[in-house]
Amino acid sequence: MFPINSKTLIWTVVIMAVIVLTGCASIETQAVRERFIKQTLYAPPFYLTAYHKLSGSSDTLVVYIEGDGYAWVSRIVPSDDPTPRHPLAFFLATQDKSPNVLYLARPGQFLAAGAPAVDQAYWTSKRYSEEVIQSMNSAINEIKRSSGANKISLIGYSGGAAVAVLVAALRNDVTALRTVAGNLAPDVFSQEHHLSQLFGSLNPVTVAPTINAIPQRHFVGQKDRIVTKQVTEAFLDAEGDDSRQTMTEVYGADHTHGWKEHWQKLLLIPLHSN
Repeated sequence: MFPINSKTLIWTVVIMAVIVLTGCASIETQAVRERFIKQTLYAPPFYLTAYHKLSGSSDTLVVYIEGDGYAWVSRIVPSDDPTPRHPLAFFLATQDKSPNVLYLARPGQFLAAGAPAVDQAYWTSKRYSEEVIQSMNSAINEIKRSSGANKISLIGYSGGAAVAVLVAALRNDVTALRTVAGNLAPDVFSQEHHLSQLFGSLNPVTVAPTINAIPQRHFVGQKDRIVTKQVTEAFLDAEGDDSRQTMTEVYGADHTHGWKEHWQKLLLIPLHSN
């Protein structure tokens, strides 16, 4: 291990700050270009950052849920700011041509100035806790009312896929569910990476049988070594999809790359239910 002196540490902090600010600038620029409006939603107990484009001309609100973001600095050190360096769910949302589109960041991500701090547990062990899921669900309700929609289509990326499944289990208005590189079986994910289980979090696998009637599509990256196909398959087993009719393996895609350029075509792939 290389020694770290004070000067090295200072420069490391500066570089990381530049990365964060660059990422924020990128999302703001893209939001303006694609006419997405930024909004801070109070969904107790959290303030959540949202971007949306609402025309009111559709009865469906399409909701994109961000992944876990920059949750960890290392395997044992949690981040002080989980804002994603590459907010893939946001960039997928801006490609969606649906009339009503909502992007929801997770607790602690893109935290607005002056908003209360969020406990690190909510992007580590409690990232899928009941209070997180209830908060995300409340935020969806608020924007649904604003949009005039009466149906919800959920799309979750990585850890946001787990959130999407758990939210779907609470609702009776979800007509479509898509996941991208989704951590749908956190216990299997933890076993594969030799990590501790997520104590304090809900497990999407436990609600899988209750949502199998919702039309859905689960995309897995053929080169994804972070969330493997086996994680998705464990969820599908619990859901009763033995034939894997709801899973699509995307050739050449890994956990973060190979999605944006194909997203509009992937959205056209039919959904199935059990």
